[in-house]
Amino acid sequence: MSTTGSSRTTPEPDPADRHPGTPDGHGSPGSPDDPGSPDDPGSADGLGRPGSGTQFAGWTGYPDDELEAAVTRVYLAVLQHPQPSRSLLVAHGIREDLVDASLHILAGRGLLRLRQGGHLEVLPPDIALPALAANLERQARATRSAAHELAQVFFQARAQTSQPETGALRVLQSLDELAAATADIISSASERVRSFRSLSPRTRELFAAPLHSHSAPSTGAAGVLLEMVTTYDSSVLGIDGALQVLEARERGGERFRFAAGIPFSAVIVDESAAVVDTTQYDDSRSASVLVRSRPMVRALAALADLFWDLGSPLSRTSSARTAESRDQTILALLATGAPDATIARQTGVSQRTVERRVRALMDQLGAGTRFQAGVQAARRGLI
Repeated sequence: MSTTGSSRTTPEPDPADRHPGTPDGHGSPGSPDDPGSPDDPGSADGLGRPGSGTQFAGWTGYPDDELEAAVTRVYLAVLQHPQPSRSLLVAHGIREDLVDASLHILAGRGLLRLRQGGHLEVLPPDIALPALAANLERQARATRSAAHELAQVFFQARAQTSQPETGALRVLQSLDELAAATADIISSASERVRSFRSLSPRTRELFAAPLHSHSAPSTGAAGVLLEMVTTYDSSVLGIDGALQVLEARERGGERFRFAAGIPFSAVIVDESAAVVDTTQYDDSRSASVLVRSRPMVRALAALADLFWDLGSPLSRTSSARTAESRDQTILALLATGAPDATIARQTGVSQRTVERRVRALMDQLGAGTRFQAGVQAARRGLI
């Protein structure tokens, strides 16, 4: 079928060049001679663009930027003419194959309708564009909501191992398996998640995640909001941007404290399951385990409670611009057991300045150790 309204037709592309579906991966491909109909205008890829130029239905070999530029040019041209048509666009000097591809895309986006004889019905932009934006926003929300579930499918498919395992313990072979197992048990929680974390490769990976992922509240079975409590080893504060990550996690509902010398990491869900992370002791990063033995889970929960009781909260001031607020920050970090290098990084001063202020603060508080200085400051309400 020709859409030109003349005897000239667009050559049919070689079948070997066709993509096996429409731009969204479903149904039969279109063709340049039939860019669509009022009842079947085609579809975009859900991202407001046709996808890869080499895979667009019926038209191959276009780089994304070239095809998108043609779409923009065609759309602006049809907006400026009261009775636009395909032949008019070709007369403007746009290649016929690009005209057909662009019209198909614009129809898929709901910006125009293709009529018989190559005539075009352009929808008012103040109606069509907001509708397109709303559709893209719905698809974006659906994509984000599916991310967690699809990640579980991805990781679980890669978590298969030929090593024998029991129902109570399963060895985790990689950081991916460790992350998947942790997310899996948290999603099945009904009340509380206890954690303690050392400065392990998995902890570093966790802190490197985007901030928005930390601020999202944690939900368990049936969407119940979980109580999240974590004791971090003080060395975690040495990670670049650690305070920003912790603030984001706090916004997401996590309560945390700090303690020195936490030997490994664990995440304990209720009293039903736990993931133990000992990757800091194994360069192969396969030294972790999923635990479903109730006595072992309860023992890990008791250890998590012990670390929490021994830990110190991190009292934060609004800024460290003044000497007083800087000293408060130094004392708060001292109470967590943070070393001078970490304190210097978090306060933005030199390590030598930190060492000098720590000695002065210890003298003022009558403390014999750095940790005692932090504890004394907390007792006196200085932090």
